[in-house]
Amino acid sequence: MREVKVGVVGTGFIGQVHLDILKDLKGVKIGGIVEADPARASRVCEKYGTKNYSNLKELRDAGVEAVYITTPNKTHFNLAMEAIELGFHVFCEKPMTISLQDAKELEKAVNEKGVVFQVGHNRRFAYVYKFMKEKIETGELRPYSFQIKMNRGELLNPPWVSDRSYTGGFLFESTLHLFDMMRFLFGDVARMYVLGKKSVYNDFDDWAIAVEMKNGIIGTFTSCAHASWMIPFERVEVYGEHKMLSNDEMEKVYYCKGLDKEVEIHDYMKVDFKEKWGYVEEDEKFIEAVRNGSSPVVTVTDGVKAIEIVDACYRAVEGGEGYVEF
Repeated sequence: MREVKVGVVGTGFIGQVHLDILKDLKGVKIGGIVEADPARASRVCEKYGTKNYSNLKELRDAGVEAVYITTPNKTHFNLAMEAIELGFHVFCEKPMTISLQDAKELEKAVNEKGVVFQVGHNRRFAYVYKFMKEKIETGELRPYSFQIKMNRGELLNPPWVSDRSYTGGFLFESTLHLFDMMRFLFGDVARMYVLGKKSVYNDFDDWAIAVEMKNGIIGTFTSCAHASWMIPFERVEVYGEHKMLSNDEMEKVYYCKGLDKEVEIHDYMKVDFKEKWGYVEEDEKFIEAVRNGSSPVVTVTDGVKAIEIVDACYRAVEGGEGYVEF
């Protein structure tokens, strides 16, 4: 098995989640990090037995061939473009950009350079959503409609999370994951009717969206930024012919098999969060794609499509029309 030497740019919470996984993957060597905070860099280097470098070029010169970009949202585009230009294979945490124009430019660069580029939409690998996807793909449940909610408790901690210039806006945070999940489960969007308002913060923090997919499936999508962390803050409900799928975040998934039938329940409460949230498998798939030179499971185009939905939502409410077609 060929060894893959990886680097991680940005070693906050999610960067260290990936480092924890990568250090245990067979055939993977952590070749270095890029971390601007000296104290954090020192702790991380000691913990993972690696070295802190000043920039991406130094990582490349150290023999690193694949990088993880796990820095704040607003930095993703420039770092990803630089990494691609240097010839790195790239894992970029979502959102890969905070504008649709940048997303399309990044997609063009990835296609021109021919590097492996995977976007960190980890929900695709989460146990609850893989279960739903399997039931839909096998035809055991044919979806006719759905309801999705993705709430956040507050935009107070960390303080920058309410700064749209830093994050791109509330929808670029966790809500983006469920826009991607909507595509993953039901296909591409045809049109949306969008309502949004600024209730508590100086950003649109309440959203109510009616959606029609290109295959005719209809649904509703709501997202609130000030819901006080009441659980489950994340849920997808899928409605078939007297059948239903639903989840409580990444903890449980339910499958109602029909009228007067049993409800199958899978409880992942005791499973390590890196497994049940999909982080382990997404890292395994990225390394596999780098090693084999194959297409990643979550492509740059998937990243563009999710950002297109966010962009459409903001255009709909800021333009006052409320209606968008794709």
